[in-house]
This record gives sequence, structure tokens and C-alpha cells, in this order.
Amino acid sequence: MAIKTCLMIGAGGMAGGWISMFTKSFSDRIKIIGLVDVNKDTLQRQGQALGLGDDRLFTDYREAMDKIKADFCGIATPPQFHSPQAISAMEHGMPVICEKPIADTLDSAKAMIRTSQRTGLPCAIIQNYRYAPNKQELVRIREEGRLGRLQHILGRYACDYRKYGSWGAWRHDMEFGLLFEGSVHHFDMLRFLSGGDCEVLMGFGWNPEWSSFKHFSSGMYLMKMDNGVHTFYEGNSSAAGILNCWHSEYYRAEFENGTVEISYGSQIAIHRAGQDTEIYEAPAMNISGHNFLFAEFLDWLDGGKPSVTRIEDNIKSFAMVIAAVDATKDGQSKRIADYLTDLDL
Repeated sequence: MAIKTCLMIGAGGMAGGWISMFTKSFSDRIKIIGLVDVNKDTLQRQGQALGLGDDRLFTDYREAMDKIKADFCGIATPPQFHSPQAISAMEHGMPVICEKPIADTLDSAKAMIRTSQRTGLPCAIIQNYRYAPNKQELVRIREEGRLGRLQHILGRYACDYRKYGSWGAWRHDMEFGLLFEGSVHHFDMLRFLSGGDCEVLMGFGWNPEWSSFKHFSSGMYLMKMDNGVHTFYEGNSSAAGILNCWHSEYYRAEFENGTVEISYGSQIAIHRAGQDTEIYEAPAMNISGHNFLFAEFLDWLDGGKPSVTRIEDNIKSFAMVIAAVDATKDGQSKRIADYLTDLDL
């Protein structure tokens, strides 16, 4: 497999993590040949580390795309920039792998899908939490029928972000930060674990008086999936007691013949009425998280199967976020299909 060249948009924060993973884990498959960031200091620092000359460093992604011809474009910038950057990349002939959420609005996300379909170019969205050993094991339990049929799943996210800026000041200032920055992961996870797509979503969001957020930091949402499984989600960015923060979110799956619990690490706990709890470590994965998604995307570019989290699939998770926003605003249940009727999926 030939090394794929990359135009990387973003150099600091999460984008810096991408660059580190590309150079440490994919040096035999990826070469960054152009870099974009609005912060000139970060741009220069990362550019020097990558050995890029000034002619390959840009503060304007449009200029970069006019001058750099890469095999694909990586995008790890704030959500409001995803759609214009991804659309421009695909219009310049570059497949795209982009951080979640897809975009900041449903219309922007749909524009990305239509561009991918019109150009015929791959576009994948990061959903790294799917690719952890305990989540993969829970899905195997469901698919193999080890505990019979699945009834419902409860998911809980709870972080102590009561201090302003503890989750990045911009998240404390934005509207629906819980949903766009947090629940976008967890709604996708509930789709993955349940094996179904959401049909109906209902619920509420709110902001406790002690919150450091300007908008809702908490929410509870109930979902009916198209395979008959029900899911419930508790999200709380103002948690003060039991925490289930990043990589420690709690999921409880109720099956016909037992219950599965997962949270931190790779541990699986299976409870059966009248029996001792079975606890074991989920089988290890050779590659996980972001690295799994990068490898899957590169395989796609080399003629392999499309990424599981390709944009045409991930829009079904993003639509749940938008539906949760609308349900919070008007208190009415939402049908996810109503948000996707104008797309060819």
C-alpha cells in the first residue's frame, strides 16, 4: 500500500493529537504535506516538527487547497468550520476524514453528504468510542445471543465541569453544549450497542442553578430504536458525586436472560438472577479508538470496505442531536426520519 499524503486542517488541540497519531502510528501509511491553522505560533511549531517549509503552512484553508494536492484531507477544527472545509476539500478532489460532530447545523451536515455523493469521494466521521474492547464485547454478546434478546439500554455520562472553563470556556458559553459536544458521542454509542437506529426521541434539557454553563448542561432523553430496543440517556456536565466522565461512561444493557454492565476500562460484568456476578476482561483489540478509524479510512481509500462511520451512517446519530435540541425546546417527541427525508441514504 502506497503512503497516502494528507492536507491537515487544524494543528493544535485535538488536531495536535491527530498529528501525533499520524506520525507515531501511521508513518508507513500517512505523510502530512500541508498544514492549516489560524494560530500562527501553533502552525509554525507543528510545521517545524513535521519538516514542512513555509510554503506548506497556511492560515487559510482555501489557499491551502488551491496549492496542496493531497490524497486526503483531515479536519479537526471546531464544528462550525467542518462543512465549508470538507466541502471545499471534496470539490478539490480530496476524500475527507473529519472529527465529530459532522457540523454545527443539520443543513451544513446535509451539504457535506450531498457533496460526497456528487463527487463520489469518501467522507468519514470520527466516532472513536465505538472502538473500545468493552463496547465491542457488549455488541458480541448481543449479536451472538449469549443472553437472549435485548430489551433496553441505559447510558450515563456525568462530568464535574462546575468550574467555568474546566471543559474549555467556549463549551461553557455555547448553546446546547451538552448535546453537540457530549451527547453526540453517546447517542451514537446507543445506536451501536443496541444495533438499531432511532425512530422516536423525547426528553428534556435544563441548567441547574449552580451550573457554570450559560446554557443547558444536563438532559435526559428516551429513544425507541427501529429494532424494538428502547434506550435511555442521562447526560450531566454539572455532576458533583458519582462520575462517569470520558472513557468511563456507564452503560447497562438489559437482556432476556441477564444484564451487562460496562464503564471504565475493559471490564465486563454479567448479572444473572440467582447467580453470582460474572466479571471478566473484554478481549483486547490490536488497534482501537482513533487509530482504528484512521486505519479503516485508509483501507477504504485503498479499495476496501467503506468506513462504518461514513457520513451517510453518522448523520443518523447527528440527527438525534438535532432532534434532542428540538424536543428540549418544545417538549414534543420527534421522529428521526422526519429530519432525513430529503437525503438519499
